[in-house]
Amino acid sequence: MAATEKTLVICIDGDDDIGNKAGVETPVVGREENIQAATKLAISDPEEADANAMFGAVKLYDRLVRDYPDEGFQIATIGGSSSGGVEADRKMIRELNEVLRGYDASGAILVTDGFADEALLPIVQSRVPITSIHHVVVKHSERIEETWAVIFRYLRMLVEDPYYSRVSLGVPGVLLVIFGFLIASNQVENAGMVTAFVLGIVLFIKGFGLEQRIVAIRPRLPPSDRFLTLISGGIGVILAILGCYQGITYAWKFLPPDVKPFWEIGFWVGQLPNLAGAFFVRGTDLIVLGAAIALIGDGARHYLQKAYVKIWENMVGLIFLFWMRLIVLESAEILINPETPLTLFSPLVLYTVAGVTTIIIAVIIVYRRYGREFFPYPLRQDA
Repeated sequence: MAATEKTLVICIDGDDDIGNKAGVETPVVGREENIQAATKLAISDPEEADANAMFGAVKLYDRLVRDYPDEGFQIATIGGSSSGGVEADRKMIRELNEVLRGYDASGAILVTDGFADEALLPIVQSRVPITSIHHVVVKHSERIEETWAVIFRYLRMLVEDPYYSRVSLGVPGVLLVIFGFLIASNQVENAGMVTAFVLGIVLFIKGFGLEQRIVAIRPRLPPSDRFLTLISGGIGVILAILGCYQGITYAWKFLPPDVKPFWEIGFWVGQLPNLAGAFFVRGTDLIVLGAAIALIGDGARHYLQKAYVKIWENMVGLIFLFWMRLIVLESAEILINPETPLTLFSPLVLYTVAGVTTIIIAVIIVYRRYGREFFPYPLRQDA
């Protein structure tokens, strides 16, 4: 009498270790064939988990045949590809179809060597219903595999869950952006201070539960585009103040031991070049960086408002800051060392000419593209 239920015990080797290591072509159909293939795989690599899965599938097949004599059972092993992805999935579908053409199963029991193969469930279910899943995990590595599964689950949550990604990705992202600006402005020595400042703010907000209170007062804050300008402008002002502080502190070291009172104007006029030069040498980078951050934030606001003409104004401002920094630093060196020769090919002259030329070209390009939108006020003309 024909069996009313026909079940396929199917073992999946997603990375085709049985083919690559044991040289066995898949699909492998039948009890003896699977035992021989699993033996070859175990001999070629005794630590291979797929061999244990195949032996586990054979053991499950024998138990089903013994416990359910009125039903029909078959065992098969299909393989994917070591390259993974679509190629492996397509190969497993072809082999599964080949097995089902030879054995018309009404259901399947999936035998896997761990949690990773459960991702292949849709492939099997698209061809035959799965009635059960049987895990064959080596005892000494079961806890390790479960631990890795939990670790990857939490890592994925840290990346994809917005509640956690704000801290796990947002804070490192802010630090990397700030470090980039510090490196560009030769202020890497302040990286520790900035890191402590940012992490301190984050820990303070999270530790005292101020996050919800900040969200609660959000309606009182200005619109998001203006808030962006406010934040970038505030950061720019703070950096500019730090730059001024560094410049003043450094310039103070250039004063002679016998400092005269402030009302001795002649003394201070004589010291003015050294003091100004020292101030600009040490403070220019942070001041320019603060102004650049403010311009970038303002440009981002204009981008959100789709005011593209204003974005070009910010771009021209950034170009101006770039050249102004170089010009100020070279001027500071001359103020400190007046004997520095100044020729037509001196850096100060070259930077000045290049800066003026670049700004003029940028203004002309923007004016030709946007016309008088770039100049909101008409030029004064004499009668």
